[in-house]
Amino acid sequence: MKKKNVMALAVAAALGLGVLPPAANAVSSRDIQQKRSEIDALRSKRSEVQGKISESQKNIESLQSQQKQVANDIAKLNVAIEETSGKIRNVSADIDQTERAITQLKQEIAEIQERIEKRNEILKERLRSLQESGGAISYLEVLLGAQSFSDFIDRMSAVTTIMEADQQIVREQEADKALKEKKETELTEKRNKLQADLQELKQLQASLAGQLEQKNQLMADLKQKEEEEHEHQLALEEQNELIAKQEAAVKQQLAELERQKRAEEEAAKQRARTYLSPSLADQGSGGSVPPVSSGAFTRPANGPITSGFGYRFGGTDFHPGVDIGKRAPVVPVVAAADGVVFRSYYSSSYGNVIFVSHIIDGQLYTTVYAHLEARLVGEGQHVQKGQIIGYMGNTGDSTGPHLHFELHRGEWNPGKTNAVDPRNYIAF
Repeated sequence: MKKKNVMALAVAAALGLGVLPPAANAVSSRDIQQKRSEIDALRSKRSEVQGKISESQKNIESLQSQQKQVANDIAKLNVAIEETSGKIRNVSADIDQTERAITQLKQEIAEIQERIEKRNEILKERLRSLQESGGAISYLEVLLGAQSFSDFIDRMSAVTTIMEADQQIVREQEADKALKEKKETELTEKRNKLQADLQELKQLQASLAGQLEQKNQLMADLKQKEEEEHEHQLALEEQNELIAKQEAAVKQQLAELERQKRAEEEAAKQRARTYLSPSLADQGSGGSVPPVSSGAFTRPANGPITSGFGYRFGGTDFHPGVDIGKRAPVVPVVAAADGVVFRSYYSSSYGNVIFVSHIIDGQLYTTVYAHLEARLVGEGQHVQKGQIIGYMGNTGDSTGPHLHFELHRGEWNPGKTNAVDPRNYIAF
């Protein structure tokens, strides 16, 4: 009756674990985890692309802001060019008016020149007359030739009138010359100033036109960059959409793997029921679950030790574990201690094998369960001490049905340098 209760617990444990993958084409936890990793990678890539899309949008907004500023600058330059053109027109009109004034002045100067020349002729004639009559002495003779005091006064008045007339001619002559020079100077200076102003305005106009050309080129460059950035953003959006579709496809694959996994688990449950049918309960202690012992580790399976730890066959072969013989049609294998399954697969040498990592009192241990007929746990799964993880078998490089059990103080490595004798830790 006690054996039946133990077998019932084994069936419950097998059904609870629900994992008995078939020998070939089985969906492992690694397959599912790989798909989940692919989804995580795609999500990360999609997040990265979305970040680039956001950055591209900021670039576009920056380019549009720059274009707005350049447009304002262009508008200001156009206003300045228009104002400068208006000033150029005004100055050109002033120059034309000054040129007309100069033409008029030339006529006036010609008239002044004509008056000057006429006065010159009068003065020349007066000088010739003075020279012919002896100059100032003739005036004295005129005065001395007076016949009476009254005649002297008359002669004196006449001489004074003539001298004043001559002086007036000289003054008018000097005034006309000064007027001529003044008008010529004023108009020349005015024309020169207007021409200088015109030249300055034309230079300003040329400078403004150059600035306008630069701004227009800058605007064209900014528009080109914005267009390129839009194309870049479109490419990123297409890439984002493609990644999203890839992610959806991988999710479908994951869902299919999980569906297959559930189907396989259900099949494993059914096989577990077959393996642990009540009719096998009375087959002897070999088919039962070993009792969980005290201490760090417990016995992994019932059965005799058929091969111990160390060198064998005359010291030519090192055996890094112990072999437990199979003495019943179905022999469950349990976890020797609490731990995490980090490898569960089919090996050409180990056959169906399970690797479990344990941390006990701060020390890392690794246990290995090889040549199993079936594995009930997958990679990444946590197991408890005494929990059924598989069934004894004869898979891989095996000479007969048995469990090859290894215990390593530390990590497992191909050289198996950390292997220790399990019988120093477990009472078999």
